[in-house]
Amino acid sequence: MLYRINLDSRWRKLLGLSEPDLHMKDIEILLRAFAMMMCGAEYRPSMTRFLNLTSKRAGYLSKEKVDYLEKLFNAFLVSCSFLPENAFFRANEERVNISFIDSVFAAQCTAAFSNSILDLPVLSPEKLQYLKMDPEFVSAAQFDTASSTNVAKRLGRSNIIFHG
Repeated sequence: MLYRINLDSRWRKLLGLSEPDLHMKDIEILLRAFAMMMCGAEYRPSMTRFLNLTSKRAGYLSKEKVDYLEKLFNAFLVSCSFLPENAFFRANEERVNISFIDSVFAAQCTAAFSNSILDLPVLSPEKLQYLKMDPEFVSAAQFDTASSTNVAKRLGRSNIIFHG
């Protein structure tokens, strides 16, 4: 499913990459976003171990659950429809900020996932910009990014900014 959704032109546009990455960094971003949404509260370093464990758990998901996750990702892309190009990029850089996109995805999708629904609010460009400038989020996204404290802080700040 990750390989399939990685080819979606809306996703490619958010990444700013027309073609899939040879080293599968785009697949890793998707895996990380889903992992933060499904298991972010349980995160413990290392990130690699966390992603491997989440991947192993995902292997036991039913076909229906995987289909639901694909539909949820589609709902996320629809919720991003009004965002400007480079909305998920690092400030003054030409690449996606992985910590930013996984935090936003988790904040946007966790409640829907918990309730098995697909209704997501439209992502506000203003709230995205506010999160990008939030001192606590920025600090947690710049240094020691894989620590439990900083992952929890990023997820928490994203939830507060998007959901009050």
